[in-house]
Amino acid sequence: MAGLENILNKIIKDAEDKAQSIIKDAEEKRISIVENRKEDGKYLANKIDEISKREREDILKRSKSSAELKSRDDILAEKNRIIDEVLEKVIRELENLSEDDYVKFVKNNLKDVDIKGGTIDVPKKYRDAIKNANLGFDISDKDIDSGFVLNKDNLVYNGDFRSLVKSEREDLEKYLAEKLFS
Repeated sequence: MAGLENILNKIIKDAEDKAQSIIKDAEEKRISIVENRKEDGKYLANKIDEISKREREDILKRSKSSAELKSRDDILAEKNRIIDEVLEKVIRELENLSEDDYVKFVKNNLKDVDIKGGTIDVPKKYRDAIKNANLGFDISDKDIDSGFVLNKDNLVYNGDFRSLVKSEREDLEKYLAEKLFS
């Protein structure tokens, strides 16, 4: 799976570069917003002579805090968008694995599954490679989009790429956030 790891590392590197650029732009925007908010606060404070010095400082603090909060929210939203984009790229890369990598993926995911016999659904483009791998399962003619699905009586083991990413999303988000934004 070294090829998959290289692909993931490349995607992460590209996303890190893009994330740094986006974060820099967002930081510049935050500074501009903070400055505009400060000026707005000063203008209001000067126009209202009855307001005490303490009240003027409160207006400035609230304006700055609001701008910083909005900026933080914007940065967080952008980080989430980048993570979503990376996960979509991962799914697309998984959907385009070579036949050898796909067979390795299926073997790796089924090595700890204690099911003998059964039927496995795989994408049409990998059907011959899975048949040649002699995994001990019947290969169905049902065409699926990605991954695989193992059926045995009432048991269904879903190895669909989107489902796998969805089930591991929380851990993947933490991992990507650490790699991309630390």
